[in-house]
Amino acid sequence: MASSGTGMGDYDCLVVGAGIEGCATAYQLAKRKYKTLLLEQFPLPHSRGSSHGHSRAARYAYQDKIYADMMREAFPMWYHLEQETNTTLYRQTGLLILQEPSHGSFEARLQTVKDLGLQVTQLNGEDLNKLYSGVQYSNDHKVFLEHKAGVLMANKCLTSLQNRFIHFGGKIHSEEQMREIIPGNMVRVRTNKGEYRAKSVILTVGPWAGQVMKPLGLNLPLKTWRMNVCYFKEKQPGTFPEFPIFAELACNDRYIIPNHKWPGHLAVVYGLPAHEYPGMYKMGYYTGNEAVPPDERDKFAQGVQWDIRIMQKYVRDHFPGLEDEPAIIEQCMYTKTPDEHFILDQHPVYPNIVFGCGFSGHGFKLAPVIGKILCQLAMGLPQSYDLQMFSLKRFDKQKRLPAKL
Repeated sequence: MASSGTGMGDYDCLVVGAGIEGCATAYQLAKRKYKTLLLEQFPLPHSRGSSHGHSRAARYAYQDKIYADMMREAFPMWYHLEQETNTTLYRQTGLLILQEPSHGSFEARLQTVKDLGLQVTQLNGEDLNKLYSGVQYSNDHKVFLEHKAGVLMANKCLTSLQNRFIHFGGKIHSEEQMREIIPGNMVRVRTNKGEYRAKSVILTVGPWAGQVMKPLGLNLPLKTWRMNVCYFKEKQPGTFPEFPIFAELACNDRYIIPNHKWPGHLAVVYGLPAHEYPGMYKMGYYTGNEAVPPDERDKFAQGVQWDIRIMQKYVRDHFPGLEDEPAIIEQCMYTKTPDEHFILDQHPVYPNIVFGCGFSGHGFKLAPVIGKILCQLAMGLPQSYDLQMFSLKRFDKQKRLPAKL
């Protein structure tokens, strides 16, 4: 798939970072016939960033309406990519949102789904116990099922975007590390293998965004978090293959890492059907384990794994049909902003340098729309969305309200 990256070259746009956001952006550019180069520092595929793995949840149930509106566009775009590549990328499973006791964040998500006219079923914990074997919830749990939600096959999504990008004439250079960006009317990008010029550059470098932007005079308020994803084995085979995605919006201290709570944010334990590992169910802890430098992710994996302990406690409390010791543990990285909204913006001095980062663990499903937005920013096209809430300027303000995910 990747070609060598030696020598000079001029492009309409150069995209740095071939994770899901970079690939979606490059695809949008090439489809519009812009001459585009996509650079990736690692061999493809790789597991060093935030886009690898088998599955990601896709849903409408947001508190912030703009994300729900973006999903109304993203779902058809994923479907179109399925048709282009003749590849199944999405499986509808439904999504359970749970909270004990119910409060505003639960109700706002429920209202979003209702306002979109989507099918939704309201339940309680005892209803869940009757519908699905192997789970245990009290009647105090308030629950709703968003029927249209489901699972994106992450690795297939990534590969499909890369293949279509190449089909439309794009070039991918993997194992090529960016060393320097020199601003100008034609931006110069120096790598370990050569130098390129482009009218615009788009930086979608995931956990490396902070260190990449510093030489350009920007200090982004980002933290990279090492996330453990656990796969728990069924006690009785066949118990959980049809259990939906779920997200528990924990508003008490039972599922909080000691001395680690982000003020104003809910701890979220979530799970997905693990079709990649039959007989298991996948779970994660949205708050993560600890902030780490992206190049030292594995070095920090030796201490107390609080997020794993919390998931084990959640399994013991609510999933008696699962073994409480993870059978498989995988890692990835989240890059979070203080308010957990994305950053989609142009450099304040060099507007032909565009960046998308801080996707805070909920950007994968929105990648087709994010790619379109970044393409529009870089090429001076009319914007599809009001991007004020994604502007870097918002961090100039003292008060930062948490995102309503």
